[in-house]
Amino acid sequence: MTTIIRLTRDIRTLTTQAGIARDNYEYAATNVDERRRRPKMLFFGVLPLLFLAVSGEYCYTDIESACSTNPKNGGLISNCNAKYGAIDTLQAELQAYVNANIETSFEFLLMSTHFGNYEANREGFKGLYRKLSDKSWEEAIDLIKYIAHRGGRMDLNQLPRSKKPIKDSKVLELTELNSLAKALDSQKQLAEEALRIHTQAQHHAKQDAAVAHYIEEHFMDSLSERVRRLAGYSNDLKNMLEERDASLSVFLFDEYLKSTF
Repeated sequence: MTTIIRLTRDIRTLTTQAGIARDNYEYAATNVDERRRRPKMLFFGVLPLLFLAVSGEYCYTDIESACSTNPKNGGLISNCNAKYGAIDTLQAELQAYVNANIETSFEFLLMSTHFGNYEANREGFKGLYRKLSDKSWEEAIDLIKYIAHRGGRMDLNQLPRSKKPIKDSKVLELTELNSLAKALDSQKQLAEEALRIHTQAQHHAKQDAAVAHYIEEHFMDSLSERVRRLAGYSNDLKNMLEERDASLSVFLFDEYLKSTF
């Protein structure tokens, strides 16, 4: 009887020890898993912080400073703007180009008014120069919108970079052929200025491909077409004036322009 009791006690003792050993094993295994998972959790927890530090270095710093309990610089967030690339360098050039287009638009408008009065009565030339005036105006407004889109502002005090001949700069009451020559020169000047800005945007130390693409897409193609058309008109009218009846040649050419515009 005593032997049976001892065996029972031994079995209970072994069972208890086995349970303790199993619990210790499970605890150790759990710790190992936790240690394995902890670096991953730390990695994925730190990664967003690193991303924020890199991607929002300037604007994020301004926001953090402005929203703190003791805001610096009066809570300004000057770096939270749409500026990037070389827009700060090219902004003055774009502003001057806007003013060049506005000036050209008014010149064409005056020329259109001159040929549309009762004395000249050239409806074809009137329509041609009115269309050129509207085109230059629309391009100027569109460029102002692009400057604002890139985070800049328009300055109407920026003088056009292109230089016009002093002798003919104020003369807008022209003959038909002289007016075509003046229109051709003004479009060439705008085209040359567009090429200069395009080149500067591409080869500047801090390049701006967006400005180069905009100038190429919105100005260079249309200007090349206008230069070609005005060059053709000038040569055609010049050849027609070499005939005996020059007044009839001008009338027929104006009728052609009237049917076109």
